[in-house]
Amino acid sequence: MKESDYLWRGMALNGQFRVLAVSSTNTVQAARDLHDLSPINTILMGKMIPAVAMLSLDLKDEGAEVTLRFDGDGPLKGALTICNNQGDVRGYAFEPKFWLDDLQENFHPVKYLGNGILTIIRYYPGDRPTKGLTPLIEGDVAQNLAYYFEQSEQIPTAVNLGVLIDKDAKVRASGGFIIQQLPSADRLNADRLINNINHMPNLSDLMDMGMYLPEILHSFVFKEGGLELYPVHRVRYRCHCSKERFAAALKLLSLDELKELRDGIDPVCQFCNATWHFSAAEIEEIISEVEKK
Repeated sequence: MKESDYLWRGMALNGQFRVLAVSSTNTVQAARDLHDLSPINTILMGKMIPAVAMLSLDLKDEGAEVTLRFDGDGPLKGALTICNNQGDVRGYAFEPKFWLDDLQENFHPVKYLGNGILTIIRYYPGDRPTKGLTPLIEGDVAQNLAYYFEQSEQIPTAVNLGVLIDKDAKVRASGGFIIQQLPSADRLNADRLINNINHMPNLSDLMDMGMYLPEILHSFVFKEGGLELYPVHRVRYRCHCSKERFAAALKLLSLDELKELRDGIDPVCQFCNATWHFSAAEIEEIISEVEKK
């Protein structure tokens, strides 16, 4: 289990706190390699991927998905990540090649998003998506996610997200945990947990040393005991695109738009860079289907 990216879920201190955790090093490395991300984009995605993976633990239905999106007017612009109820993650950065020469500044991606919003969208098959959003605040991805829970869902939440990359852009560690205070929680326990989190070593450094999330939570956050944490399932980078899905999307275009594609088209998936070829004959067939509606 230590070698694989994994999600955990549990409760702490007799049901006073809900705990979610994830290791996501391999998944972030896959995203970095697939999209050839710059260091600052790797850091941004390296925190958004574990965040959206943990958000997916609330999805119960087959085919359900949750989207975590950062949009800003700064030069980094933002990124989008999606995870389904099976732990399949996909995503992309809006400016994947944005580069900073100052290595230290790469670790402050939200700073380069400028003014913007954080959006969380939950999709359940057969239902209308639900959307929540908050303005971006100063701080990291974790602080913005905690602010979202406080403002949009009124849940006191501690979020810790970590990512560590080396000079060759190899992802050495990525993961995170979320602790949510339930209505029955004792305020003194909440204060103690916050103090433990504030004084623990850097999460990604601990992971890079070989510790995995349950060990870290037991050793540094719930060191007085009271945590029950259970594995849920693996996490991986996986896109579900197909030629059939692209064909369905093409059928949503207008006839005028489709007729402009009569020579054929080779759409590329934003999530995995796969190319799907549609010949002139296939486009004519789609046009014929649309005309019959």
